[in-house]
Amino acid sequence: MKPDRNDTDDLIVLTRVAHALAPLIDGEPPKYRHVANRIANADVPAELVEYIRGRNYVRRSNLAAFAQALGLQLKQPAPTRPARSRASRSASAA
Repeated sequence: MKPDRNDTDDLIVLTRVAHALAPLIDGEPPKYRHVANRIANADVPAELVEYIRGRNYVRRSNLAAFAQALGLQLKQPAPTRPARSRASRSASAA
């Protein structure tokens, strides 16, 4: 199912994209000018960027794909440890 194109709550203006990318990537987010130049030079797929009334926007749901298109390294999810049951905790305490 395609996202609703009229849903503007999902859109992030390009000047705020670096701030939104920070928790998703390793290292520093790119500067606005670097990202704007990559978009202008068509280094980023057009379907990841929306041009509305003179401004570029990225959908929040496309941030990970946008970061990868910029060549940024996404953070790896932390390995999850299996939850210990209460029985094993009480047995180890005894």
